[in-house]
Amino acid sequence: MVWYVWDEEDERFVRTRRPPQDSKPAKAIRRAKIRVAGVKDRQKLFEFRREAIETEPEIWLPDELDLHEIRKNIKEWKTAAYSNNFIIVAELGEKIIGFLHLTIYYRLFNGGPSAWVEDIFVLKNFRGYKVGTRLVRFAREIAKRKGCKTLRLIVGLENLAGLRFYKQCGFKISRIGLAIMRLR
Repeated sequence: MVWYVWDEEDERFVRTRRPPQDSKPAKAIRRAKIRVAGVKDRQKLFEFRREAIETEPEIWLPDELDLHEIRKNIKEWKTAAYSNNFIIVAELGEKIIGFLHLTIYYRLFNGGPSAWVEDIFVLKNFRGYKVGTRLVRFAREIAKRKGCKTLRLIVGLENLAGLRFYKQCGFKISRIGLAIMRLR
């Protein structure tokens, strides 16, 4: 099986052999609970993001590294205020090990509701155990229940691991591109 890892020196993903899976963690991780997070999960979400940043700081954009801003945003998050947003988590015991942010919106010229994967991340030590696949399946079911016709996301061409993962999940990679405008 083809596997990709981040090469810090070359700053890109490179092919490698998939490391062998230890059956004991694999069994435990299969029992991970996939669910929609609520405001009671704020501290666990913060700890998840802190660990994600600490273990792989090189993959985040500069504005995604400020833990004070992240804590403030999580503290201000209200599920009722964002009823078309779903924070889906994979939880093992009391620890969040994976995260997917799903947004449902209306596409005026495409004939109805559509879903957008805003963000997905699985902690490094839990990759390769289908946690991300289970998060995407859960998101897909929410989108279908909400009447969505599509599930979309953005992935960069250099993200070989992401491209492979999304294809395995059933996404068709059509166009790549992301533009951002800061509003403050």
